Amino acid sequence: MKMNDTLVNLKYLAEYLFFYFNSGIKHQELPNRSHLVPEDFIGINIASNDELETDDYIFDRIHELGVKNLRIYFTYTDFNNHKSRLLKKLKDFDGNLIINISPPIKDASSITTEHGILVWKNFVEKLLNEFKEIKFMVEIGSTINRQTWTRISYQGFYKLWSVAFNVCRIKNRKIMGPNVTDFEPFVNFGILKSLKAKHQLPDLLSNNMFAERTIQPEPYDPRVFIRKFPQCFKFDLYKKSAVYKFLAQEFNIKGIISPCSFWSIKRIGRLKDQPEQQRAKYITRYFVMLAAKGNFEKAFWGALICHREGLIHNGLNEPEYPKIEQVTFYPEAKGYVSNYHITQSFRALQFFNQTVPGSTFIKSYSDNPAIQILEFETDTEIFHIAWTQNNYIADIQKFYHINQLNTATSKDKYGNNINQPTSINDDPIYLFWPKESRPSLIQKPFIYPHAFVEQSKENFYFLHDEYWSGITQAKDIETYKLILKYCHPDILLPPDKDQSLRKSRNAVWIKDIPNFGKVVIKKPMSIYRHKRFLDRNRPNKSLRAWNGTHILLSKGINAAKPIAVFNKKHDPSSLENYYISLYKEGYSFNDLALHFKNDAIFKGFTMRQIFEQCAEFINKMHSRGVFFNDLSAGNILMLIENNNFHFELIDTGRVKNFNSSLNYKTRKTQRMKDVVRLLNKFDWEIRNIFLKHYFALNNKKPSFFTKLQLVKYDVFVNSKRLRKKILKKLS
Repeated sequence: MKMNDTLVNLKYLAEYLFFYFNSGIKHQELPNRSHLVPEDFIGINIASNDELETDDYIFDRIHELGVKNLRIYFTYTDFNNHKSRLLKKLKDFDGNLIINISPPIKDASSITTEHGILVWKNFVEKLLNEFKEIKFMVEIGSTINRQTWTRISYQGFYKLWSVAFNVCRIKNRKIMGPNVTDFEPFVNFGILKSLKAKHQLPDLLSNNMFAERTIQPEPYDPRVFIRKFPQCFKFDLYKKSAVYKFLAQEFNIKGIISPCSFWSIKRIGRLKDQPEQQRAKYITRYFVMLAAKGNFEKAFWGALICHREGLIHNGLNEPEYPKIEQVTFYPEAKGYVSNYHITQSFRALQFFNQTVPGSTFIKSYSDNPAIQILEFETDTEIFHIAWTQNNYIADIQKFYHINQLNTATSKDKYGNNINQPTSINDDPIYLFWPKESRPSLIQKPFIYPHAFVEQSKENFYFLHDEYWSGITQAKDIETYKLILKYCHPDILLPPDKDQSLRKSRNAVWIKDIPNFGKVVIKKPMSIYRHKRFLDRNRPNKSLRAWNGTHILLSKGINAAKPIAVFNKKHDPSSLENYYISLYKEGYSFNDLALHFKNDAIFKGFTMRQIFEQCAEFINKMHSRGVFFNDLSAGNILMLIENNNFHFELIDTGRVKNFNSSLNYKTRKTQRMKDVVRLLNKFDWEIRNIFLKHYFALNNKKPSFFTKLQLVKYDVFVNSKRLRKKILKKLS
C-alpha cells in the first residue's frame, strides 16, 4: 500500500470513530426481532469456461440450489469469451443479476491517466450497450481496500467510480458499491462521505460480509482494533451487520448486500479434521445469523465452482489455484464437468435456502454467544435452528419439555430426518412444529460448563441426579443405559493397587462391560493443596482429560476414545470425578524403549518405520495447533491392526489447544518440550531417526542446540531420580 493510501485510511478511521461513538451501534449484539427474511436472500457468484456444457451444468445447479441472485465479474477482455456467452443466456433469468466491473490488474495502474480513463469509459459504455436487453445492476470495483490485490489506489477508485457512475445514470442502471472486503467500516464511511460530497452515492451498499475465514462465524472478531482484546468491542457477526445498517442509514442508502463470503477448505484444514464437513456447519450458522439479524437484503456465497472455496469441487488440485483468491476476481470455472462434484456445503446451503428465506424471524432465545436457538415462523409452522460454537455442548432437555421434543420433526443441516436429538452442539439442527404447537423454552439456553466435545456420529447423553452430573458418548440410548448400569459413579470404587494399572495420585483400572467391551477408568486420589488452590477455577482432572481427548480428535489426532465423564456436585475436594475411555490392546513407547535395547525389529516393523511415522504423527499434532505438554513415552501407544500400525495418545489432561498452527519459528519451545520428553528413554540412534524426519517435515535440520536440549533434559531426569534415591535412603 502506498503511503498516501495509508494516510487516507488513518483519516477515514478518525472520522469513523467519531461517528461510531456518537451512534447506537455499541449495543447491537443480538438479532432484531420480528422481521421478514427476503425470499431471494441467497446469491451465488458464477463463471463458466470455454466448454459449452459447463453453462448447462451451472444453470442446473442454480436451479437445484434455488437461488434468485447471481453475480458475475466482468472486465475488458470478457466481451468475446464465456462471460459474454453466459450473460446472453441469462436474458430471461427470473431473478436479480449483478455485474461486477473492474479494470484488469495489468491496466489498473494506468486508471488515473487520461488514456486509462478513456479506456475505462469505453468499456462501461460497451458493456451497457451490448447487454442492454438484460436486466442487471452494476457493482463498481472489487475489494477496493486491498490495493495489493487490485493494484488500484483510492485516487484511482474515485476516478473509475465517477466515470462509471455517470455512464450508468445516463443508461438508467442501478449502482452498487463500494465493495469493501472484511470488516473495515472506516473505509466504507470515508468513501461514502467522499461520494456524498460528489452526489455520487450508490443505490445499494455492498460489503463482503466475511466472518474470519479460518474460524467459526460466531466469536468476536480479533482483528478489530486490538487483537488481544476482542471482548472490549464485541464485534461479532450480529454487531458487524448492525454497523453497516447504521452506515446505510447515515447516508440514506436503501439497502445492503454482501456480494461474497466463503470459507476456504485449505484454511479450515490447517487446524480442523474433516474440513468440508466443518465448512457445511459454518455455512448454515453464518447465513442463519445474517438472516436473523435482518440488516442485509441479500448475501452471496463466493465461487460456485472451485476446488478450494466452491460449493462444487472442480476436481483440480491446490497448485492450480489462482494467486489471488476469488473473492476479488472469479475469472472462470476451471476443470471439466465430468470431474465436478457437489460438496456437503452445497447441500447445507440448499436446505437453508429451502427453509429460511421467506420466513419471519421471531426471536433469539439466547443472549449467550456460545449457544444459539433462533425461532422462525411460516404460514404453517414454527421452526427453531439450534447450535453451539465449536466443541461446546448443551443438554437439549434442559430447554425443551420432553413432549415438545417428541412432537418436533428434527432435521440435520442437509434436511435429512434425524432421531430426537439428545444434545445441542456445533452441528446445527432444525426443529419443526405445526404453527398451533408453538414451543416455549423452560429456561435460557446455556452450555454444559467446562466441557469440550468433538462432534461424532454418536450421541451425547447427560446424567443429572441429586449427586452427580456427567456426559456419556454412546451410539444409542440402550448403549448409554448399559454403560450407566456398570459405570455409574455411585458404584465405581477403585480396586486395590495390585488390581490397578496405577494407584498413586490417580487410580487407573480396567473394567469389562458385557456386550460392550473393556474401558479404562481414571479417578484422582490426591491433589496437593497448592494445586487445588491454583486449579479452583479450572475444570477438574477428569474433565481436563475428557477435554484434551476431544481436542485431539477434533484436530484429527488419534486418542483413546472417550466414553464418559462424571463429576460430583458441590465437591470441594476435587477428587470425586471419573473419566472413562475405551480400552485397546497396544504397546506403549516404554515397551519400545526396552525392546529396542536388544532388538532392531518390533513386531515385524523396523525402528526407522516406527519412528519416522511417529515423527509425522507428532508433527501433525503440532501443525494443527496442539501442544500435548506431557508427552512421555508412556502416553503414546502403538496399535497394530491388519499388519499395519498407528499411534494413539492417552493421559490427555494437559493438552493445550492453540487457535493457530504451532509454527516452528514462533512455537519452537512448545514443540521441543514435547519432543524431548518423548525421546528421553531412547538412545541416540532412534533420536536421530526421529529428529531428522521431524525437522525435514518443517524444512529444517536438527542443530547442535536442538540435541543439547535433549542432553539437558537427560541430566534433569537423571538428577531427579538420584535425588529420590538419596531421600529414600535417608528416610
